[in-house]
Amino acid sequence: MGKLLKGMTAAVLMTSLVVSSLPFAQTGTASAAGETVSVWRTNESLTEKLAAQSNLTFAADTSSGTNTIFVDENATFQTIDGFGASITDSSAYLMNQKLTAANRNTLMTNLFSPTSGIGISWLRQTMGASDFSHVGNYNYKPTETSAFSIAQDEIDIIPLLQQARTLNGNLKIVASPWSPPGWMKNNNSMLGGDTATLKTDYYDDFATYFVNFIDAYAAKSVPIYAVTPNNEPRWASTGYPGMYMTPQEEANFVKNNLGPALSGKNVKIFAFDHNWDIDFVPAYYSDTSAASYTAATAWHCYGGEATIMSTMHYLYPTKDTYETECTGGTWTDTTTGQFDVDMKNLTKTLRHWSKNFISWNIALDTNNGPTNGGCTTCTGLVAINQSTGAVTYGPTYYAMGHLSKYIVPGAVRIASTGYANGIHNIAAKNPDGSKVLVAYNETSANNTFKVKWGGQSFTYTLPAKSAATFKWSGTQSTTKTVIPNTYALKASAYNESFSIKPEASSDTGGGLDIGNATNGSWMMFKNVDLSGVTGVSARVANGGTTATSLEVRTGSPTGTLLGTLAVGVTGGWQTWVTNSAALSGASGTQDVYLVYKGALNLNGINFTAATATNLLLNPGLEAGSLSNWSDWHPSGQAAAHSVDTDTPRTGTYKLTHYASAAYQQTTYQAVSVPNGTYKASVWVRASGGQSAVRLEASNYGGSTLYSSNLTAGSPTTWVELVIDNITVTTGTITIGAHSNAAAGNWAAFDDFTLVKK
Repeated sequence: MGKLLKGMTAAVLMTSLVVSSLPFAQTGTASAAGETVSVWRTNESLTEKLAAQSNLTFAADTSSGTNTIFVDENATFQTIDGFGASITDSSAYLMNQKLTAANRNTLMTNLFSPTSGIGISWLRQTMGASDFSHVGNYNYKPTETSAFSIAQDEIDIIPLLQQARTLNGNLKIVASPWSPPGWMKNNNSMLGGDTATLKTDYYDDFATYFVNFIDAYAAKSVPIYAVTPNNEPRWASTGYPGMYMTPQEEANFVKNNLGPALSGKNVKIFAFDHNWDIDFVPAYYSDTSAASYTAATAWHCYGGEATIMSTMHYLYPTKDTYETECTGGTWTDTTTGQFDVDMKNLTKTLRHWSKNFISWNIALDTNNGPTNGGCTTCTGLVAINQSTGAVTYGPTYYAMGHLSKYIVPGAVRIASTGYANGIHNIAAKNPDGSKVLVAYNETSANNTFKVKWGGQSFTYTLPAKSAATFKWSGTQSTTKTVIPNTYALKASAYNESFSIKPEASSDTGGGLDIGNATNGSWMMFKNVDLSGVTGVSARVANGGTTATSLEVRTGSPTGTLLGTLAVGVTGGWQTWVTNSAALSGASGTQDVYLVYKGALNLNGINFTAATATNLLLNPGLEAGSLSNWSDWHPSGQAAAHSVDTDTPRTGTYKLTHYASAAYQQTTYQAVSVPNGTYKASVWVRASGGQSAVRLEASNYGGSTLYSSNLTAGSPTTWVELVIDNITVTTGTITIGAHSNAAAGNWAAFDDFTLVKK
């Protein structure tokens, strides 16, 4: 036993170091529980389809430059209700009339069962005909004097809805009319067109139409969870059923007719039900009476960007957000492919506050029909061959399954940094406490990234155009998952945003930059370590004629101002420069808000921090000796450490552990420090053949802490091992480098650090 730290007994230090010399897998740590991660994967070609992969294991996190997704289960957002599609009249006809009972049951199980299928838990049902109706433009009250009847739906649709409810007790249904009966409209037709508007005299009749529909479905044991006043109120094609409604017309209908008619029905009203790029919602919610009857805003994905849903969430935080239609189509074959489009839409809609995701037709035939005057290139989750009854499960089925099968109704979205370096993702926490992360690699090459959760992480390489679902249990080991102040933040990796839009970037590395912003737009990064931060640099572009700026704030968009980065005119919206600014008052772990003060494009930021004092003596072994370092090795074994000049990482010298026989060796330094929080690190490389090569921290007032374990490596590759957030309560700390190696194997250490945070 080597020299002891003043004030410690030999017995205490011996106990600490003997325990630390056991193989890493047999020792506990305060910051890592080694949770097992299950993995399922699908690729673009569907040669892998929700295929189980080898399990992964979380280990104590170490710093690196790897693209990292920071997951924090203690930061929660919206509840997730589920995922689904629409059993349109066309879908129901194919499923009910073109499949045998056995094949239909198999399909329904694969669609709706949470255990044997992908667990679809949402359906959007058409109230009468849409552009996918095999019997044409039907409705429930053909003339003003006709009796209301859902007889057409009872043939194929209702039986399937009833079966779906038995397969998934969490099933919710939102219903939408494409058009009321023609006699209620100014064009006297269910079709769209310039005069396809609701006659003022029939507003109340249309509200009664909703009530009758809800009651008729309830009588068939198919309860309706919500309705929208009209499908796509700003689009009314002359080729299929449709109706125009302005925001004020819809607000008038809701506040004067539909809202009062549904009082006591326990059926929610979702406003809008149209595309991201249509300016409708603010005008609608400006009518406070209509807003009082409205529970949520419904959106479609066919124009604009999902970011508008976050903007509307922050403008109207009491109104939920739902994605009620987003079809697949053959047009994606000439772009990035359907699986690519689906994975991006699924992840980004949930990242922007949607509580669900609904595709469109749950089933179509091999000719993308039967159609009713509308889309001839739309695709369903499955394709049914009308001649043979064969069922083909398409890319949308498997893309949705990556979320719907593992993120169950009642889950909550949890914080995860967003798109960076080709990886899209969404993270959620299920009611049973299990965590789910879904990641998609949009690039055409293998893409390696790290997932950090609390103080633990794992690294994974995702093949090109592939999605993976990661699921694990356990409790996050730290209160926050901290983003180090040394980590370069891509602008597109924001956690939250307001009034911005991503776009393709021509800056170095490509990817997405964030722009289309105005004064007051912002993005937020969760839990950034600002300890010692004194400045920020950013990649910016300004194609306007006026200089603008970017504020760095903490806590909120109007929170503490740390500094302002000036952004002059750069000559183009893709003409990139690096600008810097000093920051003052930065401290601790904070939510960082980047607030736009005018139009600019942002591609990424880096913080700069004052260099902390290294509290270790002879940290790079540049004394040419083991001065200030002590030795532990088992009794009967010679010391197996030395200082040499053979290819150090920096400087002239490094520490080497080596013996011709099997050995254990700890080289440690004990120092007196003020109580507080510290970070220790060392750079390591090894020959392989070790059962343990790691950094250790002990005698600080808690259980011994360990870095990740380097048990194999290349002699030419240095790896940084880190132990972060060491809370010292004893005024002392011992930092040690430990090896447990087979005969003839070596490990090299250089550039130890111990800094106060």
